Amino acid sequence: MSARSGARRRARRRRTLRRLTLLLLALLVTGVAVYVGLRPADPEPTPASRPSRTPSSSPTPTDLAGLDLSGLPIERTAFCDVLDEGDVETALGAPPTGTAHYDSGDRAQLTTGVTDVAHEYNCTFDSATTGAQARVWVFAEPVTAEVGRSLAREARRQAGCTVVEDAPRYGRPSAATSCQTTSPAGQEVTLRGLFGDAWLSCRLSTSGGDGAQQPRETVQRAEQWCVRVATTLGARP
Repeated sequence: MSARSGARRRARRRRTLRRLTLLLLALLVTGVAVYVGLRPADPEPTPASRPSRTPSSSPTPTDLAGLDLSGLPIERTAFCDVLDEGDVETALGAPPTGTAHYDSGDRAQLTTGVTDVAHEYNCTFDSATTGAQARVWVFAEPVTAEVGRSLAREARRQAGCTVVEDAPRYGRPSAATSCQTTSPAGQEVTLRGLFGDAWLSCRLSTSGGDGAQQPRETVQRAEQWCVRVATTLGARP
């Protein structure tokens, strides 16, 4: 064998070895890439492994004590047909079994034992089931702020009544009272106040006996009823 032919064979072996080495490296790189591509992603942390979080508190119910309704546009006109029947039933605790509505100029029973020509628009709902009465009335004549302040003071000083300090602002000026009644025995919660020049009053009365509401429960139910009345009347076209 000549020296030249031996050198050529050695050169071919080196090239073959180099190609095999490159091929093995390529296969190794491809295998790593395929493994990385097919490898499952890190699993989501289980509830136990997640950082603990303080659960968010539920939304706070609307606080009626901070509610100011004095800007509502209350009209001095008939309104009984606008009131929501569901609101009336909720206030009474049962469907109404009787009504005693009247308009300004009608001859009506204004209070117990007093019948005269009315100067107000009134809606009264009674429930024989619960003994409750829901009433709303607005003066037909305009009321000034000075007269309104006098009416509010008079309501706060009424015998047998206490002021509901945390009641919604029911007009400006306004007054909210809870009164104990004796004939029949029960409780009357009244919100009243001046909306523009309209003096609006809203009342819920409950009687004693089985199923009677506790005083605070009556106050809360009266506030809800009167707020619904004012927002309904203030929203009508």
